[in-house]
Amino acid sequence: MIQILDTITANGIAAGEVIERPASVVKELIENSLDAGASIINCDIEQGGIKRILISDNGCGMTPEDAVLAFERHATSKLNKISDLEHLTTMGFRGEALASIAAVAKVNLHTRQIGQEQGFEVIVEGGKLIKSQIVGCPEGTQIEIRDLFYNVPARYKFLKRDQTEQGYIADLLTRLALARSDVSFRLTSNQNNLLHTPGNNNLLSTIYVLFGKETTEAMVEVDYFFEPVKLSGYITTPQVSRGNRSRQIVLVNGRSIASRIVSAAITEACKTWFMKGKFPSLVINLEIPLNLVDINVHPQKTEVRFWDEQIVFRAVYHGIREALESGSTVIKGEISSSFYDSITPVSVKFKETPLDYSFDEKKPHANNPLKETITQATKQKYNADERIHPAEQARAFIMHQQTDQADPEARQTELSYLKDSRLIGQVFQTYLLLEHENRFIIIDQHAAHERIIYEQLHDQYMKNKNQLLNKQILLQNETLELTTHEMALVEENLAEFDRLGFEIGLFGNNTIIIRTVPDTGKKFSNPVSAVKSLIDSILDQSFFQEDKHDELLYTVACKAAVKAHDNLSYNEMKKLISDLTELVNPYHCPHGRPLIIELRQTDLEKLFKRIV
Repeated sequence: MIQILDTITANGIAAGEVIERPASVVKELIENSLDAGASIINCDIEQGGIKRILISDNGCGMTPEDAVLAFERHATSKLNKISDLEHLTTMGFRGEALASIAAVAKVNLHTRQIGQEQGFEVIVEGGKLIKSQIVGCPEGTQIEIRDLFYNVPARYKFLKRDQTEQGYIADLLTRLALARSDVSFRLTSNQNNLLHTPGNNNLLSTIYVLFGKETTEAMVEVDYFFEPVKLSGYITTPQVSRGNRSRQIVLVNGRSIASRIVSAAITEACKTWFMKGKFPSLVINLEIPLNLVDINVHPQKTEVRFWDEQIVFRAVYHGIREALESGSTVIKGEISSSFYDSITPVSVKFKETPLDYSFDEKKPHANNPLKETITQATKQKYNADERIHPAEQARAFIMHQQTDQADPEARQTELSYLKDSRLIGQVFQTYLLLEHENRFIIIDQHAAHERIIYEQLHDQYMKNKNQLLNKQILLQNETLELTTHEMALVEENLAEFDRLGFEIGLFGNNTIIIRTVPDTGKKFSNPVSAVKSLIDSILDQSFFQEDKHDELLYTVACKAAVKAHDNLSYNEMKKLISDLTELVNPYHCPHGRPLIIELRQTDLEKLFKRIV
């Protein structure tokens, strides 16, 4: 039997499409404030917005008649006919927001038009008009939302913890503020100031407030035109990168959106500039003629449809590439493959005939008994840096296979010569040079130390699974500035950081203090960078996946290890070499790069043409 739904039920269903959580409410209300011409917008929340949301602005306000009518479904001042959708300049337009919010919450609206002596109040609860009357109030509009989903328990139970919901709101305000640097946004939670932008129409100022000094100083300008698309904004150079895309803000005509095409163009443009798994922070705006983009394809208006995806792709791709090229001061070069062919990484000897791992680049599988298996495994497991020579990738994979099968005693015997080698010293403050009989050995100090720390942490983790890693107290506490969203995530996961050896305290609104790090037996090289990477892991969810614990330990080991250009004493070099010989896998770092390279005397003589 078909029947017409009553207004309350229809509004409740619409709320399910538009209002998912407190952040959805904030989005709809702030977009209304922007459409009202507000230059100052304040958002105050309690319990992550679940208990209370208060949005106030200095916009144009509403008449008493419009204030009541605004709570009706599809009541809008933004368009009159279907063709108006092709020329929309407003953030909202469907007219379902207030009706949907009022259907699942208790709403109190105060509004007063500029120049009017009196304001007007409207109270709606669960979709029913409770009261409307003339009142005194400031110019602009103030709307209070209380007890979200109080009458829809099935939706209420899907809400997250207060801190998580607060984080979603903070992330939303960040995106809105970056889209409208001419508007001052303020976010407060339980009387604590979380976010406040200047509203001075300077995008870099807004980026500085939201993302911090380091990110802002690494920004280069994006300014590109590919008819009819104009691309503008900022992107960080490869010197400052992140482990995920959480700080990539894409705007279309000033509206924050998600687009598969734009994301693909950014990824392609950044290839060869950023290491695999590293991404730039960016804020870019695509200005496109209104009739060439459709924003009416998603209830929450977070997705768009372009008239020509290829043109949009090209505009973004070339705009990003041009910005990176103009902002780069480093000349990149490559080592010829002929030199690689004369180098043999250290490998384990077998009783049986060893595998042939020669690698012909023109015919990748011609001489390789593992054929396609090597290629796939190399791409998946060892291509952490796409600049690694293909031959080295294949060799690293096979050495991994060999190490898994090798007899531990044979391994110790094979590497024992390192302890007896003559330590020549350090070159470029990055590589250790050793000589033993007719061998010339080069060790990457960072890769070697990274492997040592990783195996140490891995042993601790496996022996004390789900228990705390051993800690060492920092001689001087480190501080780290975060975005409001990141701060909320850290607060929610303090116990997980503690399990990995990082004791973290809260130090001001958007700053944390790092007191301890995992015990690696010596000074931890970069605690701040390690915590940044772990926060990135939270953002992409890998932090919580049990099968990803190795990647977290890789991250910690990488940040703890000595770096290239660190000057090591003679005793420190000898200790590193000694520790290396005790490892389960001393042949390559956790990311698959070889850490020991060996040249025979004959190899050097060939290079100098002493022999041919």
